Amino acid sequence: MAMLRGDLICGAAAAAKYTGLERRTIYGLCAKDYLPFVRLGHRLFFRKSELDETFAGARQKLDASASGSQSSMEGRVA
Repeated sequence: MAMLRGDLICGAAAAAKYTGLERRTIYGLCAKDYLPFVRLGHRLFFRKSELDETFAGARQKLDASASGSQSSMEGRVA
């Protein structure tokens, strides 16, 4: 349980501070199931490790789509 305690974030405000996002953005991403969280009563709980993985995966998708759009433009003549 001690390992979880160091990885646990309690509340959207704390998750916002950890990620650098606005609290409203955290709520919106949770509502759209983009962020992994657990709701206990009125509180949201997050794992730092899962937030890190989520944003790392999103960054990889952005990088892949950006390189894909560049390569598709290379063969075109204006």
